[in-house]
Amino acid sequence: MGKPKYDPPTNTFPYKITRRLNILSVPRKYIIDTGEGMPALNPRGIRKSALGAQITDRVADVAWPYIRRFLIIKRMYKNRFSQERIEKIDRMIESANATCYSKLANCVLDLKKQDTKEVKKKRGWTESEWKKHMDYIGQIAGPRRDFRPPPIRRGLGKPLEALLPRINQISNLPDFKIYRRLSQEAWYRDPVKVPRNALKYVISDRVKKLAAPRVIPQPGAYD
Repeated sequence: MGKPKYDPPTNTFPYKITRRLNILSVPRKYIIDTGEGMPALNPRGIRKSALGAQITDRVADVAWPYIRRFLIIKRMYKNRFSQERIEKIDRMIESANATCYSKLANCVLDLKKQDTKEVKKKRGWTESEWKKHMDYIGQIAGPRRDFRPPPIRRGLGKPLEALLPRINQISNLPDFKIYRRLSQEAWYRDPVKVPRNALKYVISDRVKKLAAPRVIPQPGAYD
């Protein structure tokens, strides 16, 4: 009697266990925990080798925040942070601006022009500019134009009896050539009637030769 294909159920596991599951449940050699050669962990659960590992360029580029956040922080705390801290933020902005992800997101800034924009102060409007601006505001603040077409001016009304002669006249079909027969036209020629000049015509030898049918050779005629 051979070995059964499954293990019988037990009190702790009341189900049949197939041979295939028993084979799959055996741990592989490279994941057996022998306690030797395993990576050392610090008390916080972090591998010591991970703390001393060298960061890749891709991870370093992804770790930088958006340039917009750096610019907002610099603008908000420009008068509160020390000059050393502001220079550190500038270096971080340069590093985040040079990543490939900033280029892919199309948010690379020209830092030289950005600095000149921050230093440059806004110029106030002159009286002529204010006047032009207020004239435009007064123009757009008015009510909208009424684009509806003006009402149609119609003539005096007439009774139906006065309009019936004209209605009857335009309701009839027009007398066009398309409604005439061909025999009623002046240019029509009867195909049965022969013209007089055709009766006086004398046929020539050339026309007789052309009018004669061509002789078509029959198969086997020259055998």
